[in-house]
Amino acid sequence: MSKSVPSLPTHEIIKAAEKLPPFPGVISKVMSLLRSMASVKEIEGVIKYDQAIAAKVLAMSRSAYYSRKYEISSLRDAIVALGDQQLIQVVMTACSSRYFECETSGFELREGELWQHAVATALIAETVAHGLGKDRALTIYTAGLLHDIGKAVMSFYIKTYLDAILTKMSRNGLTLLEAERDALGMDHQQLGEMIASRWNFPAEVVAGIAHHHDPKQAKSHRDVAAAIYVADRTATAMGFGCGVETLVQSYEDEIFGLIGIDTGTVGQFWTGMATARKKITQLVGESSLTLDGNDQEKKPRRVARRPR
Repeated sequence: MSKSVPSLPTHEIIKAAEKLPPFPGVISKVMSLLRSMASVKEIEGVIKYDQAIAAKVLAMSRSAYYSRKYEISSLRDAIVALGDQQLIQVVMTACSSRYFECETSGFELREGELWQHAVATALIAETVAHGLGKDRALTIYTAGLLHDIGKAVMSFYIKTYLDAILTKMSRNGLTLLEAERDALGMDHQQLGEMIASRWNFPAEVVAGIAHHHDPKQAKSHRDVAAAIYVADRTATAMGFGCGVETLVQSYEDEIFGLIGIDTGTVGQFWTGMATARKKITQLVGESSLTLDGNDQEKKPRRVARRPR
């Protein structure tokens, strides 16, 4: 006789999502200041206001991924060295890290793996974005960074249902999303869409989060959703945060073609990813320090594994 699984009202998960603190306003303030060509001192003042974010920005700006020829010894140095686009990217990453501090064993992920996957997906998505037009790069980076925000909230609840979900995926051929909906009444895409909408992110970012597993279902901004889909699967193939989804993962399919990665260019895509892998691995390892704002020297944990 199969073990019965207690029902969990969907509204409990929604209530947990609603308790998330609002997304830090520092990112919109920095973007506004950059658009108005404000002074470095003004930008520094806004970032410094949130000391935790300031510490993370400083730590990330010193990483090998963003390294410059001169030493960065202060937040002001970091602002000057990064430049507008990368500064926004780093502040966005610093702001997002606080939402991934939760324990995520519900998805069979080790400590820090969901965050590492988020950063790797964002970096790969940015690379993909250059093929869609550079003006979309930051939008796609943001959607990639937050695509699994629903998992960050859902993981606590999903533990109760993990065995049932794995059984449905392996025996019944259900996808992770289908198994989540069957067990919890909603999936992590739907929850992520709800959170992003509540934070008033642009429609393109919301669409990328809401359809990163099924871009063809997106009613608008399908190209953004497809870019996140490709980045998500590529990050997993490169070994950044696999967990439960490894069971049903495939790395090349028709969605790749939606953004121009067809059978003729897929080799070039993977060659480009192989070249970028070392830099991505460095930043993913180093970005783990931003979860506690620690700016001390540590060796990054080895996270890269061979694709299955």
